[in-house]
Amino acid sequence: MSEEPPAEEPVLRCHVVARTTEELRAFIDEVRPDVGCRAVARASGEGVGIDLYLKQGQLDRARSARSAPAVTIMPVENVTENWTARKGEVGHGDRYARRGAVPHGLGRKE
Repeated sequence: MSEEPPAEEPVLRCHVVARTTEELRAFIDEVRPDVGCRAVARASGEGVGIDLYLKQGQLDRARSARSAPAVTIMPVENVTENWTARKGEVGHGDRYARRGAVPHGLGRKE
C-alpha cells in the first residue's frame, strides 16, 4: 500500500486593514506573512490596508497574534492552485551565482 503525499496547506490571499500604518507594520512584523512582490499599503475603509498571503495555519495563528486586535483580517480567495503552479517556476541554488545572469521565477523570503 503506497502512501499519498500530504496535501498542501491552503494558501489564502487576505486583505488586512489597520487604523494606522504603525499598527499594520506591527502586525506584519509579528506575523511575517508573504506580502508578494509589490507590497503597497493603501487607504482602505477605516484606515490603511494591504493584501498578503497566508497559509491556513499562519492565518489561524495570525488571528491570535498579540497585534491582531488592531487589525481586521479578511480572507479574499484561496490561491493554492496558482501558488503551487507558480512554485514550479522557482529555480534551485543561488540565482545570482553566475555573473551577468538575469534572475527569474519567484523569489524566496529570507
